[in-house]
Amino acid sequence: MIASLTIALAAGVPARPDLAALGRRLDGISRNFAGRLGYRLTVLGADGSRQSIGERDDERFPSASTIKTMVMYEAYRQIEEGRLSLDTQVPLWEKARRHSSLWASYLDEGLKVDIDGLISLMMSYSDNTATVVLAEKVGARAIKARMEGLGYRNTYWTSYPPQEDLQLVRLRQTFANMGVTSPAEMNDFLVRLATGRGIGLSEAARQKMIRVMSRQYWDDFISYNVPPDVVVASKVGALNRSRSDTAIVFGPRPYVLTVYTDNQKDRRWVSDNAGDEAIRRISGLVWNSINPDRPYSPPKDAKKWAPTGGSVE
Repeated sequence: MIASLTIALAAGVPARPDLAALGRRLDGISRNFAGRLGYRLTVLGADGSRQSIGERDDERFPSASTIKTMVMYEAYRQIEEGRLSLDTQVPLWEKARRHSSLWASYLDEGLKVDIDGLISLMMSYSDNTATVVLAEKVGARAIKARMEGLGYRNTYWTSYPPQEDLQLVRLRQTFANMGVTSPAEMNDFLVRLATGRGIGLSEAARQKMIRVMSRQYWDDFISYNVPPDVVVASKVGALNRSRSDTAIVFGPRPYVLTVYTDNQKDRRWVSDNAGDEAIRRISGLVWNSINPDRPYSPPKDAKKWAPTGGSVE
């Protein structure tokens, strides 16, 4: 098992780092942010223990693209139940209904993409057209029921909600994006995924989900301040008003970090956006505090190599 093996290899590392000082520094970032910022950090011990700290972590935030993890999860559950298969082909929507994104919005009308391809586009490149096509296939109500089955009351897919589901409609109106979640619930889900406990997937499906999440094109948030040889299974999100990233970091001391912002004062789409910088700062503090024997900071010109988004015209 990917996660279990990594945790086992960390057996020689102290299992319980002192998170009190780190928590004070992270809480300071949250409280001084120009907007609203919540985070949740869970350190996974080799002995099965968990240590968690957080700030505003039970509050609802716009999920942006991080909700795509739950769309993939629902697709995988339906595949395991025999309702879908990875090679099930799904027709793309007509171009008038597509979302600007990489890369499915530019494909020809009438083209069919299989579930595996849609998941890859959705998760690795955060392709919005692939996402809404896949989510329609698995169903908004199915995603909602699955989240509630896990005990989540803050995590919902809200894009194109069924009009008779007033809860989803209202959440869509309030948060105006693909979904809503809380740092605590998304963190709990990724802990389940990392440990294999309470995830409801076969071991093969669980490992595949981690592999997919480990191939992230958008790698300039949490991953930015993690050494490049460390596996990071993540999903990032961004809106004008919000930035977010959620990750399992399989380092010497594995941990799960989820960070969300909302109502940002800084709404610029630039690399030094305040939300982007806050997530990177939090990531660096977490890595270096949990792994003091392996300090890391990115090269001085690292931002030059940040993902561009493809620049399709």
